[in-house]
Amino acid sequence: MNSPERTENEDFLRRLLKPSMTEVFTSIQSNLDAIPLDSVIQGLTLTSRKLQHVANPRMMASASLQDWREALMRLRSIRRWLPTIEKQLPFQQFIVFLTALIEMDEDVDDQVRALGLSLPMLSKEAAHDIAIEFLHFYSPKRYPLATTWVYSWKTGTGALPYLLEFTNEPGHNGKDRFRAFGAGYSELFARLEQLDTALEQFTLHRWGMYSNDIVLAYVYADYLYKMYFTTSKSIFSTIPTVLGVVSYLLGLPIPKEAVPTGIPVEQENSPVS
Repeated sequence: MNSPERTENEDFLRRLLKPSMTEVFTSIQSNLDAIPLDSVIQGLTLTSRKLQHVANPRMMASASLQDWREALMRLRSIRRWLPTIEKQLPFQQFIVFLTALIEMDEDVDDQVRALGLSLPMLSKEAAHDIAIEFLHFYSPKRYPLATTWVYSWKTGTGALPYLLEFTNEPGHNGKDRFRAFGAGYSELFARLEQLDTALEQFTLHRWGMYSNDIVLAYVYADYLYKMYFTTSKSIFSTIPTVLGVVSYLLGLPIPKEAVPTGIPVEQENSPVS
């Protein structure tokens, strides 16, 4: 008798739970245990609290522009692109566009697309990253972190495709396997929810609603070490530690001890930019 047809989500979870992945997740667990992540979790929590404070409909009227600026500058994508935005758009209008995302309360693809149309001075990917980061840290349980370093439709790369490389399925690399799944943020969110389920089974769901963030940032750091830091060092001023890369990806200050040379990590044309 044929087995029941699996849905795409079930198939994605099946891939993550393959026996070949046990060693992978065990290694991730062991390596994360060696990294002091308390400050990272505290930083992510503070980012959410600050955004929830200024963007809460009941508090919006009393939040000053400086309050907003301090909260938004905790988001990596906004910190990077705000100077470009403000050359063509008043900061107050930018806030209006962001709060409209919350008020829309519709399909996430419509929300992300709306901000992209409102910020024509940015590339589609940059505007979408801003929308996703803002929504995620405003409501972490509802909106998973799904920026381009997690998965890029443009290049087919990111932490999720790289993670799928370790399923050892013949004939396809992680990029090809992941491209077989959906093409929108709703579908991507569904895959991230399945990753959340897998992390619970591998006892890696220890950081609550930020567990996916931590694990995916670590996975992407591993990808960078193998694909860039070891072959194209010239595009970086220094090689940061894993803690440095994880902190950077999640928008947090990079600890001094995480950058051995003391030279900033953010460089033009960096693969983590």
